[in-house]
Amino acid sequence: MNHKKRLHKPRPVSILISLIAIVCLTLMHGCYKPPLEQPYRINELNNLILQANKAFEKGQSERAESLYHEALKKSRIIQDDNATVIVLISLSRLYTSTGQIEEAKKLIDSATELSNRAFLPEDTLEELNFEKARIGFLLNENVEQLLRKLSFSNFTNIRIKSLNLIARLKIKQHEYEEAEKLLNQALIINQKTNRIEEANSLRLLGHVYLDKDNALAGQYFLKALEIDKELAIPEK
Repeated sequence: MNHKKRLHKPRPVSILISLIAIVCLTLMHGCYKPPLEQPYRINELNNLILQANKAFEKGQSERAESLYHEALKKSRIIQDDNATVIVLISLSRLYTSTGQIEEAKKLIDSATELSNRAFLPEDTLEELNFEKARIGFLLNENVEQLLRKLSFSNFTNIRIKSLNLIARLKIKQHEYEEAEKLLNQALIINQKTNRIEEANSLRLLGHVYLDKDNALAGQYFLKALEIDKELAIPEK
């Protein structure tokens, strides 16, 4: 991909795309774990990823993209395959947040090609598979089987995110009882482990009850809003 490509001005996108993208902003903190004693280049790379993450969280898309591209260049120079895949995933999430789904898919295809010839940690592979499913969902592809598999992941965060995304799929298919079951399962597993995903589970439960119990739906929405305020996420 051409790293000199400027980010297009964010186009109006659906609330669903924005929310799904925001859900995944904690990837770097949970997945990229450099060794305790690092050479200068790895320290520099790690700092770039963290800076890009913070910019993304603050909604500074252009700055985040620039930092991710710089990190991508450095990760390739030092041949850090794990960091390269993580940055590609992060760029993919940035592009989906601005409605550039096809560009995001190209990045995930590149990450997948690299993962096929490199040895990567299991948590990175799981994040990559979840990102494939997330983009597939946005492109209306059949990703339920992959998400079902990820819902049994050894990593709690992946299980929670996968259950929430399957629930979105079920809501889209008007299978509200199944969606409710999945969301309650996600909340039981979560136990405040991932507050962003907890808010998403509650918000989705609000959508499940919107047509049959407005009062209960409102309670779920308010609980989600409380967490959004606690986490200071303006987009929500």
